[in-house]
Amino acid sequence: MDEVDGRDGGGNGWTGGEVKVTFRVQAETRFGQEVLVSGSIGALGEFDVQRGVAMVCERPGVWSVSVVLEKGGSRGGEGTGVDGTWDGSIRYKYARTDRSTGAVDWEAGRERSLSLAFGSMEGDSVVKDVFREKPETLQEIFSTEAFTDVIFNRPERIRMSLNVAKAENSAAITKAVVLGKGSYSARFVVFAGQVRPDEAVYLIGSVEELGQNDFAKAIPMSDSQAPYWSVMVPFPEGKKHFSYKCFIANKKSPGSPIVIEDGPHREFSLTDPELAAIRQGRPCVIVHVGSDFSFQYPNPWRGSGVAVPVFSLRSEKSCGVGEFLDLKKMVDFCVATGNQLLQLLPINDTTVFNNWRDSYPYRANSSFALHPQYLNLDELGKMPEAIRAELNSERTRLNALSQIDYEGVMRVKMSIVKKMYALQKLEFFKTREFIEFFKENSSWLVPHALFRFFTDVNGTANFDQWGIHGKITPKEMEALAAPDTFHFDYIGVNYFIQFHLHKQLTEVAEYATANRVVLKGDLPIGVSRYCTDTWVNPVLFRLNMRAGAPPDYFTEKGQNWGFPTYDWDTMAKDNFAWWRARLGQMSLFFKAYRIDHILGFFRIWEIPESWVTGMGGRYKPAIKIARSELDSRGLWDMDRYVSPYVHDGLVQRFFGSDWERVKGRFFESTWGGRLKFKEQFNTERKLQEALRLPESASAGELQYNQTLEDKLFILMNNLLLLEDIEEKGTYHPRFNFHSTTSFQELPGDWKRAFEEIYQDYFFRRQRELWRTQGLRKLPMMKSASGMLVCGEDLGFVPDCVPSVMDATSILGLRVQRMPGDDVEFGDPATYEYTSVATLSSHDTSTFRGWWENRDEMDLPKLRRYYKQVSAEWNRNWFYIPTEC
Repeated sequence: MDEVDGRDGGGNGWTGGEVKVTFRVQAETRFGQEVLVSGSIGALGEFDVQRGVAMVCERPGVWSVSVVLEKGGSRGGEGTGVDGTWDGSIRYKYARTDRSTGAVDWEAGRERSLSLAFGSMEGDSVVKDVFREKPETLQEIFSTEAFTDVIFNRPERIRMSLNVAKAENSAAITKAVVLGKGSYSARFVVFAGQVRPDEAVYLIGSVEELGQNDFAKAIPMSDSQAPYWSVMVPFPEGKKHFSYKCFIANKKSPGSPIVIEDGPHREFSLTDPELAAIRQGRPCVIVHVGSDFSFQYPNPWRGSGVAVPVFSLRSEKSCGVGEFLDLKKMVDFCVATGNQLLQLLPINDTTVFNNWRDSYPYRANSSFALHPQYLNLDELGKMPEAIRAELNSERTRLNALSQIDYEGVMRVKMSIVKKMYALQKLEFFKTREFIEFFKENSSWLVPHALFRFFTDVNGTANFDQWGIHGKITPKEMEALAAPDTFHFDYIGVNYFIQFHLHKQLTEVAEYATANRVVLKGDLPIGVSRYCTDTWVNPVLFRLNMRAGAPPDYFTEKGQNWGFPTYDWDTMAKDNFAWWRARLGQMSLFFKAYRIDHILGFFRIWEIPESWVTGMGGRYKPAIKIARSELDSRGLWDMDRYVSPYVHDGLVQRFFGSDWERVKGRFFESTWGGRLKFKEQFNTERKLQEALRLPESASAGELQYNQTLEDKLFILMNNLLLLEDIEEKGTYHPRFNFHSTTSFQELPGDWKRAFEEIYQDYFFRRQRELWRTQGLRKLPMMKSASGMLVCGEDLGFVPDCVPSVMDATSILGLRVQRMPGDDVEFGDPATYEYTSVATLSSHDTSTFRGWWENRDEMDLPKLRRYYKQVSAEWNRNWFYIPTEC
């Protein structure tokens, strides 16, 4: 066995002297591979694979190495005490390396942890691990703040303190020393993420030291580092093989298990090299067991929750719209009904047009600022009687409406906010609360306030029309937002609004946590084309492109969401700082979040800005089709493939008796009897502008133009290939080109060639590229916060997505009415355990709404649903809406 000297001298830290740590891991390797261990301290290379410690193959499948560490040596970084000395904690991981290729394969999952600071009589350590081929998914999930801080939170006041845990460990080590040479202490660790505050984890085993499997003699484990539970047990020489198990019991009746681990007992066994190390150790060897073991629950934990938009929660205290503080009543509802989670729609500020169009929650003007509509006005401070009367009058009027008057709500709220700001501003900016808020949030708060100011001044959020302020630097922002400027009140009132929104949502978040209800946020896939983020950080976005979705069963034109796509390569240059900041801000309020359209982190449906629909999109990134590939398949007529395929017969078929007038206005003849769009109409955007009618147009005129536009768009997209915008001479297949007459009228050999290209492009050649993209971004999304991550993985899902989501421990989404399998309705019993299951989503009607609508076209489907899913088919299904 190799021994590495990791001593570096100096320091007056952790008890002086040195300690030897032997890492032993079960790891399967193939010829040419080696195993190394690397960790958070210098002696283990600080996770630099080039400086990691190479291990020796003890026997097939077992690798080991011993590292000598100086207890008092200065290490720096994490694990360093206030005096600059190492505190005995180590984070580490194993990796396989290939001698010939240099490839590195880190084990799956999070970093392991090891604590060597057990007291004054510490000895050498032996660490027994198993190389993780795949992540411990349940450990990853139940280690998130949704569980550790909320559902299974163990308050500090009931936990065993670290000092007490160290004292107990030291006592066990001392007892092992007293037992004589060859004795040792074993430190057992188990991950148990589902233990309630009044419960604890206990250890039993087949030997006397572990109670001989008698529950009444079980050993309590320490929760000082919960959800990892641990205990140190001394053993005399000769105890080299035994079995053990864990169970959970109420702390007041430890001998009566509530949950016993499922499956056979675990086996503890010491190898001959480990026994030799124990006999030679000083003064007592500590064997670390089970750093990656999870408590084996016989039944998987399942939780339930409610999804609701904040704006729908109007109460008597709110003003025309649901507000943040109304969420407290929703938390109470969750507690009363046994729900553990409350999911919201996006809550960021969407004010761009200053009218009803801003009510759409997925088009934020800032990824950080909160929406003013959710502000409770009563909490702004002492209110003069005149303002109070105005508020009460408007509240009564707005709350009486059957639907939310978005524009009316915003008008009333902004009017009262400005009056309250004017009364309080002199003292407000001097308060410690605001000063701390500004210090922690100025990086986004100042740009957002300026963006709102310039939007109002210029009458548009389109910063391309702001003249010299269309582009801005941090220095310019600092000057423009200075308190001594004549326009500062426009800036200051936005500070005032965001401060109170932050304060009120923080109050809700703390209330939810105290009541063990997880607040779950929603992370939109995009941002508005003209917003604070694109104004301040334009290089992070592809502003000439739009995100969307390809045509499908529900939308034959596809979808163009109008959001710019992300420039991931530029974002990667600062380690995705914008994303990390965005998620860090979310984590101030939420313990879980949903990634809207997680498929966009693998590849995005990117649409050039000259398109209105989603039909002209192509996936980004993608391995494109080269001209040489087409030539090799005998596909030479490029104009036929890349231009809209239009001829007299098609125009006549689409427009009937009106076809000649349409042809004369929009098309011109070309060779071979073909037609092409005239220059002024040759993009969807140009066509839309040409067909735009004044507001005074009649309903008949509007309907005619809309029908005309729809049909012309179909003809414009009647093609097979789309040339890449940035790399000319390379191409993408038009999505679902089989439905086009351009494909249907091809000669047979060309049809077969295009079908092969289509199948390869969409289902084979991109697989590894998209997998790599997902693994590049999603681990970053997870590491940016402690929140539980859920992904909306609906739609055209590439083969690589499920495996990457599994590898990163991100939950998927299953909507019963939108099953991915070839069935009409999903069966929750067959869903993967790591799934969020729901009857409906924000893209559909609620289940009850769907049921009660009773649309004639939906009636047969409703009947089938009730017959297939409900066990009460004998009842009169048509008249039981209350059971929905």
